[in-house]
Amino acid sequence: MSYQSLLKKAWKSGDFVVSEDDANSKDAKNVQNRENVRRELEEIIEREAADASSCLAASKGGVMKLAPFVKFREEKFGAVLFETRSEKVYTLSPTGAAVVREIVAGADSSSLIGKLKEKYEDSSGNMEKEAASFLSELKGKGLIIE
Repeated sequence: MSYQSLLKKAWKSGDFVVSEDDANSKDAKNVQNRENVRRELEEIIEREAADASSCLAASKGGVMKLAPFVKFREEKFGAVLFETRSEKVYTLSPTGAAVVREIVAGADSSSLIGKLKEKYEDSSGNMEKEAASFLSELKGKGLIIE
């Protein structure tokens, strides 16, 4: 079984125990695969424990932040949100990226739309409604917390 297959199997099943037959195997490739899986899982656990700690800290004044296990990365086309546990990727337009950028910067729910209005022109008058709808969608998908 390949390294990737072992990792996916362990991650999906939650069973990180190697069978007795595998443990007694003298196959160097299997030993290396198990070591790679163990190392990878330890890195994931360390990273996610740090994410969870920061997100589980008491929230003050409606400050929004990315949910545990959600990563934000800006790209040329806008941005990407990556939910690491489910491995879901959400692509964001430049406008969506601007909203999430404000969240990452520590905006609270009551001032976020005002900050966006200060930075960007709203000739259509729809910014407030669209931003509120987008925030609601992010919360509904569990990507941000307050």
